[in-house]
Amino acid sequence: MRKIFTIAILAFTINAYSQKRVKEYYDWAKTKIMREYYTDAFGTLNGSYTAYSEYGGIMKQGQCKDNGPIGKWIENYDNGKLHYIKTYDTPGTYDFQVIDGKIISYYEDGKTIKYERNFKNLELNGVWKEYDEKGIIIKEGKYVNGIFEPTGITKIKYDEEQEKQKQLEVEKLLKNTEEYEKIIPEADKAFLAKDYGKALALFKSASELLVNEKYPKVKISEIIEIYHTNSEFFSAYIKGQYDTLTNDFKQQKMDFKIKNIKEYNKYTYSYEEKKPKQASYNCDCVEPWNAQYNNDALMCLEINKEFYEPYQRAITEAFIKYDEALAKEESNVKWSGGSFYFNNTNNQFYTYDKNTFLANLKEAKSNYEISKSLRALYKISIEKKNQIAILNDQNKKKTLLKKYSIVNEYLIAKYNNYTSLTETVKVLNTLSALSDKVITYYSQETKELEKQLKVAETPDQIISILKSK
Repeated sequence: MRKIFTIAILAFTINAYSQKRVKEYYDWAKTKIMREYYTDAFGTLNGSYTAYSEYGGIMKQGQCKDNGPIGKWIENYDNGKLHYIKTYDTPGTYDFQVIDGKIISYYEDGKTIKYERNFKNLELNGVWKEYDEKGIIIKEGKYVNGIFEPTGITKIKYDEEQEKQKQLEVEKLLKNTEEYEKIIPEADKAFLAKDYGKALALFKSASELLVNEKYPKVKISEIIEIYHTNSEFFSAYIKGQYDTLTNDFKQQKMDFKIKNIKEYNKYTYSYEEKKPKQASYNCDCVEPWNAQYNNDALMCLEINKEFYEPYQRAITEAFIKYDEALAKEESNVKWSGGSFYFNNTNNQFYTYDKNTFLANLKEAKSNYEISKSLRALYKISIEKKNQIAILNDQNKKKTLLKKYSIVNEYLIAKYNNYTSLTETVKVLNTLSALSDKVITYYSQETKELEKQLKVAETPDQIISILKSK
């Protein structure tokens, strides 16, 4: 029984390690062989291997072990001349890469070595040489842990190149230092002048010239901080002003209304209510301060002056101008926006100068505040006129009252004729000051004053006399 079992094991072993010759062809007729190789009973490549060109020449030839090339292999060009000699110390890959071993490559003449390379674990390791077509070494060295170390002629050239490179770097450093020392004062000057856009560009250039210098980086950070602070200011200020202005104007116009003007109709023989002229299809001019478009509102105010109180016109016009100034400055801020990379960060910023921004809004903002004072000034002028009438009932000064009334009517007419905010404020301030003067005259002896007033005929003459006393 033991003898039979031993014979069975021996038969299995012979079958497992028996070789099978395999041929593959380019064509169905099997006239052009592609490759020929040996496998064991399990289909694993083991034994000789030869690959052919379509014309019958040998392309690859060597031995296989465990499905990979092993030992010395020959690979040829299409013309049949030697291309590679590959030495596999351990089985290579299925696509004939050397894992551990050596490759010698030849030029197309099949005789002159092109390069020699050694491998370990598929990585270059050990001696590495490269030749020209005359067989002269043009580059040599060795790979240690994946790093190339030049030897022989290459080391000489490498050292020369390194020295040359060091010299170039020294020259470049000297040149950059010289340029750096020119740029920094100019950048500092621009920074002090608050020309931050120019300063930023100059400090960036300086930083690129001498990357280890801290000063330009510090200044760039300062400029970025200024820009970020400005950006936050612009965002908060513009939104705050829009909200405040809109809410304030909403309160101002709550009691705005057009005057009730009657016009005689000769066909109906009666007075009929007159309507403002229409400025556009978007605005009927009954409430121009609520118009959808600023141009329509301004046109209504211009072509229908008699329908609106001067302070209504002044406040509405000033509001529109301030609103437009805010929009223009907001646009200027947005147009000044930009970004650049610094310290691996994309810095978003606005370059618009905050002082310029505020200066451009100052007049429009001031005029809006002044326009609101017209209503109070006009109200005060009426109150003072009534006060003078009461004082005159208590202490009759017929000439003074008469001449004051002429001046009052004259100045109120100028107020109603509203030409500009500045002029109108001036008119009402003049009227207020004159009214105060007249009020004091009612507690004084005014015979001499009234004597002078009797001969005054024009409002300007009367005003001059009242002011001089």
